[in-house]
Amino acid sequence: MKIKSVLRIFVPLSIVAILFLIISFSTRKDELNRRVSKKLFQIGMDPKIKTEQVITPDEMPSLPNIIIILVDDLGYGDIGSYGSTAIQTPYLDRMAEEGMQFTDFYCSSPLCSPSRAGLLTGRYPLRSGLTFPLQPGKDTFTRKLVKEAAYAMGVLGVVDMKNAKNLVKGLPQSEITIAEALKIQGYTTAAIGKWHLGDFVVDMEHHPYNHGFDSFVGFNASNDDWPASFWVEDKQIVEDIALNQGEYTERFTDEAIKFINNSGDKPFFIYLAHKDPHQPCIPSEKFAGLSDAGAHGDTIMELDWNTGRIFEQLKDLGIDDETLVIFTSDNGPWFDGSSGGLRGRKGETFAGGFRVPMIVRWPGTVPAGTVNRNPSSNLDIFPTLMELTGLTLPSDRIIDGRDLSDEFKGATTADPKAIYFFHYNEVEAVRVDNWKYIRSTNTRSWPIPMDKKNSLFGKLAGGADYKPEGSNESVPTLAKWPMLYNMDTDPEENYNLSDRKPKIQKNLNEQIENFEADFFKNPRGWID
Repeated sequence: MKIKSVLRIFVPLSIVAILFLIISFSTRKDELNRRVSKKLFQIGMDPKIKTEQVITPDEMPSLPNIIIILVDDLGYGDIGSYGSTAIQTPYLDRMAEEGMQFTDFYCSSPLCSPSRAGLLTGRYPLRSGLTFPLQPGKDTFTRKLVKEAAYAMGVLGVVDMKNAKNLVKGLPQSEITIAEALKIQGYTTAAIGKWHLGDFVVDMEHHPYNHGFDSFVGFNASNDDWPASFWVEDKQIVEDIALNQGEYTERFTDEAIKFINNSGDKPFFIYLAHKDPHQPCIPSEKFAGLSDAGAHGDTIMELDWNTGRIFEQLKDLGIDDETLVIFTSDNGPWFDGSSGGLRGRKGETFAGGFRVPMIVRWPGTVPAGTVNRNPSSNLDIFPTLMELTGLTLPSDRIIDGRDLSDEFKGATTADPKAIYFFHYNEVEAVRVDNWKYIRSTNTRSWPIPMDKKNSLFGKLAGGADYKPEGSNESVPTLAKWPMLYNMDTDPEENYNLSDRKPKIQKNLNEQIENFEADFFKNPRGWID
């Protein structure tokens, strides 16, 4: 009896001790990898440079006004022109009818901060040291503790947080944003809405003023990063918006319209980054309960109506055909929202995390009612705008995106670059033409959702594969790696064709390995 009693105590304690040692070892190894990455990242880290030293302007007969409307966590199937029947979006649907809709458009990260960095710089977010949503500088001790525990558990694959830690506290000063570049051509610039590229509440170095924006009205971070504060220019107006969020979509649109009206004869660039439909999804009173898709749908209907207000103002001022408007989302839907039937959601390498709506409107230049099916990403916005405004690409750094200006004007053929899908600091997948190849990713499937092959649980699951005696082949118990999907016939990523197309699989795997080797030799992407 005594022995049994001792065993009852000893065995559980031994299991706990073994798990603790595994976590400790894995965490130290993970931290070592992070430090190595940080050391690599800091090689070539430069102070802020003068943009005009690396970008050359050409004289242009005219310069378009530019508005980027970036919404938060909007799913591929959340608006009418992309198939939604639960949410009415007449103004965005009309935008698609009057402009160009992209079917195969990707964000540069399936998470907030890194995706925004990619859009504004045209570079893979890891080049800026960003892999995860930046956390508020005034985060509580409890929340910090929970996050650190999540990072530790991530190395086991219990939660999807392995290598999730950012290498920086905000977008580095050495990065060149669209706003900084456009100022060379005399643009007046405004950032309105959610910033989330460094918490200027605790360090003004991260304020949009220091990234090329003349004006700022908005939040320091996400609308659920409490305390989330509301600022006008460099003054804090509300310390914590809490759940009093219903007014801000209209308020941000008012500020955009005011900036348009006050721009005079100067071309303007507005980066309008709305808070919704990111949770907690709080619409204004006049939109609450209007949709058939809950509060998520209500906030999208409000976004839609306010987008229509901007188009009306451009028409009233007679500058409609002088203004390029780009509408897209930072990543796919989180808990609520429709991925449009695509596999996966926010944070995932599957299409539901990365593929987002993208509509472009510029009357007289962008052909009305057209559809672009070429693979492209938000990294392409930077080089496209440089071309349209007579600016060269920066001579001192790699720009990962490609120029879409000819496609904006109606060209049907293109020479797309490969699009690489980073998950934190790993390259998990690549899209080339109609093929998407995934080396390994967490499937989020029963019974082991975190089953990536380089995690502890993924390895254990893989170790249970059945291999008949005398055979060189094994049958996977769970997910099978790698995955290969034909985007023409299977955009939902339902059918793995890796066994059927071994040559394509081999070529794409080599392409990822070659890209990865080049990338990590020069992660910041400086050009000598």
